[in-house]
Amino acid sequence: MRILLALALIFSAVCPLRAAALDDAIAAWLAGDDAVALPALSALAKAGDEDAMLALGVIEPRVWQGDYVSALERAQRIALLRKPGGLSGESWLNSVKARRALAEAFEAAQQKSDPAPLLALGQIDAARTALAMAFNHRPESLAEFDAGSRLPNEMRFWVWWGAAVRLWPAAYPTPPAPEAAGRLRAAVAEALSPEWTGSLQQMLFFSVDVGGLAGIPVPTAANLIGRVLRKGRIAAEADVAFKTASAPAREQALTSARAILMTAPEAKPVRDFCAASCAATREACVETLWTLTGGAEIQTFLHTPLDTLIPQQAYLGSPRHRGDMVHIARKRFPAGAPANLDACGAKLMLGR
Repeated sequence: MRILLALALIFSAVCPLRAAALDDAIAAWLAGDDAVALPALSALAKAGDEDAMLALGVIEPRVWQGDYVSALERAQRIALLRKPGGLSGESWLNSVKARRALAEAFEAAQQKSDPAPLLALGQIDAARTALAMAFNHRPESLAEFDAGSRLPNEMRFWVWWGAAVRLWPAAYPTPPAPEAAGRLRAAVAEALSPEWTGSLQQMLFFSVDVGGLAGIPVPTAANLIGRVLRKGRIAAEADVAFKTASAPAREQALTSARAILMTAPEAKPVRDFCAASCAATREACVETLWTLTGGAEIQTFLHTPLDTLIPQQAYLGSPRHRGDMVHIARKRFPAGAPANLDACGAKLMLGR
């Protein structure tokens, strides 16, 4: 009895310390400090902390190309990020037992691009990359997943777009079953609901030629606005549809897209970033950051790696989130910012 009491006292003393250490490691990761966060998570995982194993297992694919990890020797990288075993170590996800279903859901997302298990476990934001891959493989898949899960509002246009594609005879000569067709038509109808009129999501839906997909006439103005919001101004201006539009139509599309970005909930983290660092040119800064990072196609998938330990709202606006945007921008524009973008916003992303 005394032994059990002693063990209980030790456990109660150690667990708060481990929890605090894990919180500190995650806080360091959100602060963009891999040199502190990753060794701390690695030490906790090796000591048997399953939350640390889970965190390190899902963070691992995102940090291999980071400055801290890439500067290490290969053996050091493996020792830091992976469990010992074999020539290249093993994912820490393999060792998670208490949350085995969650670990397996992440393995399915990483290895098979299958978002369904993560969605079923409420890891909505962490599932975004797998959702994108599922959409690429089978566009109608998001409309199907949406029937039984809560997708983020920022991904509504993917649901509508996938539903429209599935209803397009040219893409799918075999029509869907009646029940599925009804669900897909309901998704398309939601895209046209008055409550969404003028929203960023509706403009994104209009950015593709859905007129040929589901018999929906797409306003030219909405199509141009959607192209700007979906890809960012620079990529949109290279589109044939945009280049062949009249000069007034192009200018109106850019003006309308800027206005939507200044109110859309999906762009709030970008607005906050610009408000803090480029207040004098905030609107132009928002357009620039949206452009340099690839528009909604990329912004939609800037996400927490693990909803359970790192809520999406903790990730958004954090130094890690901003660092992820900088990394994307510098990869897309290694030679520097194109002309006619906000200088302050370009410096935030490209450092020059």
